[in-house]
Amino acid sequence: MPRNINMEHIHPDVEGNIEISSEGETIFIGGDPNGLRSLANLLNFLADTNQEEIPHMPDGERDHTHLNPGYQISSNSLPTEICRLDAKGTGQFPKDYKPAQPEP
Repeated sequence: MPRNINMEHIHPDVEGNIEISSEGETIFIGGDPNGLRSLANLLNFLADTNQEEIPHMPDGERDHTHLNPGYQISSNSLPTEICRLDAKGTGQFPKDYKPAQPEP
């Protein structure tokens, strides 16, 4: 069920140790148990948020957060943005979004 936003919309902090890096063409996401649980909590928060109830977010925008190396994630991580695909008010995905195709 979507989270009801009655106060200021604040994303939960990422705690523990998280690394988000690139290994060739692969994105690596690793962490200690506390870091992985904390990242899962942040993902669930974004998924459960009712974007329609965020008063300062205009229609067409998407709830998102930034994870910055040396602050929320390890110093050797890549700057990371985690974002809802569905836009407030329209539910539309970004125009360049390409859905996954099932493997044959």
